[in-house]
Amino acid sequence: METIKLKRRITSSQIRIPELKHYIGKLVEITVTEKKTRRKKVMNQSAAGMLENFKNPNLAYTEKDAWTIAVNEKHGNY
Repeated sequence: METIKLKRRITSSQIRIPELKHYIGKLVEITVTEKKTRRKKVMNQSAAGMLENFKNPNLAYTEKDAWTIAVNEKHGNY
């Protein structure tokens, strides 16, 4: 017994499937299963506010000098 699997979008009640020519005159079982399509989430084009849930108000005062501190830690006092 040979099994084939085809994926097609059905646009009419009459379906032409050339791959089945080999089976003409034979007893076959055809099963049609509807595949659910996933809807893609539409993301906002703007990244503004995406990290708001992760903010720490206690560290806000360090943001002003964060770049200077990072450069000094990596390269010394330049």
